[in-house]
Amino acid sequence: MSVAHRTLECPVFSQLLPKKKSKSRAWEHFGLPANESGQIVSQDIAVCKLCWSPVSAKSGSTSNLFGHLRLHHPLKFSEVSYKSKVVAATVQYSPFCADVDESIDEPQPHSNMAASESNQFNFVDNHRHKRQKFMTDFQRLDDQASKRTTDSLTWTKALYCYCSSKKLYNEVRDKIRQELSLIKKDTISVTTDCWTSIANTPYITITVHFITSEWALKSACLACAHFDDDHNGKNIAEVLRSILNDWGIDVQNIMSITTDNGRNILKSIEELNLENAHISCFAHNINIGVNHSLDIPILKRAIARLKKLQNAFAMSWKMKRDLHKAQELLQMEVKTLPSACPTRWWSTLKLVKRFLENQLPICKTLLEYPNKKHLMLEGNEISALEDFTTATELLEDITSSLSGEQYTTASAVLPLYMKIKNNLQNKDEDSSLLKSIKSEILESLNKYESHPMSSNLQLSTL
Repeated sequence: MSVAHRTLECPVFSQLLPKKKSKSRAWEHFGLPANESGQIVSQDIAVCKLCWSPVSAKSGSTSNLFGHLRLHHPLKFSEVSYKSKVVAATVQYSPFCADVDESIDEPQPHSNMAASESNQFNFVDNHRHKRQKFMTDFQRLDDQASKRTTDSLTWTKALYCYCSSKKLYNEVRDKIRQELSLIKKDTISVTTDCWTSIANTPYITITVHFITSEWALKSACLACAHFDDDHNGKNIAEVLRSILNDWGIDVQNIMSITTDNGRNILKSIEELNLENAHISCFAHNINIGVNHSLDIPILKRAIARLKKLQNAFAMSWKMKRDLHKAQELLQMEVKTLPSACPTRWWSTLKLVKRFLENQLPICKTLLEYPNKKHLMLEGNEISALEDFTTATELLEDITSSLSGEQYTTASAVLPLYMKIKNNLQNKDEDSSLLKSIKSEILESLNKYESHPMSSNLQLSTL
């Protein structure tokens, strides 16, 4: 399903006609363009009844229709996503109960009463028949009827959650619209990114940042939309423009837009003519520089061996137990080796620091497991980890400080860059590896000196 629809050339039409023989609820909000005589001028284009935008609908496909509703009319999309069906849970009567229903109001001869001895109960008069019919409503459901009842309750719960979420969405949306209407249109900053969920589903997210009339810094996520169209610059630009327009924000009035360094993202910035307002994410560039340093062969090998060591302790509760005992014996704080996430370089730094602090208890523990002794790192590998810690420890604190949402960070970029630059200057006592690590990090950050965005950062620093 696509949320970024290319501009379509729709033939001139005077009315919209419903799609015949279509059961999809998406067509409730779309029609086929037709001329004055009622003749459809295009079967491959549907026109939205809400915003009159043409949407591709070749061969009767509704994927683009749902995508248009999801992006431009989220409330209508939520409505059509839920099927309007009511599941009725019915009680299936046994043959015995059916006989009771059919004969409940008829006098029962004695012979019929005798014939019912094989049933669960015997009745002697109409009163007891009526009582049995009443009790039928409370009998145990069979498996099929029970399933229908459960489905009915599940639907009721889903409907309740949907209605509650819809009400909450409307309240928050109206509040954000009200706040945005009270600020100057050229004082809005934007951050955006394309990302993929753990289920391998692509999304695009856009967040605005602004200062209210009471001088309170606020941010609001305007959209987190499913985006499975090609992630090229043109499509990304179309989605960003569409989302901002839906919220009454003119793209050309944006003060700044912060993104990563992806070529497609940078191309979309060019498509929107926002090159002068673009700011490359400082924390992202730090991440790039550190990851480049982690590819230096000796350091890469040391980190790989350290991860194997951490995995051995994580997979063996006995080794973990003995490590804790060794830490207690050495009067050290009891801690385990944390795992490292490939997309968060500081998690690797935390693992390295924890290892360097606990070399003695780790060695003592490995001595008790002869088949694990080979996991201990060698001297040159430990030296590589120490150089990595020396070069990146300051960057960890800076990355954490730049992750705040309740305070501005643009004014801190250039001062922090100068701090990093001075801290990573080569010294005579530095090893060749440490110099290489420093060089990789500084190379990813030197754009903040000559890039056009530096002028905006300089203004924010005043």
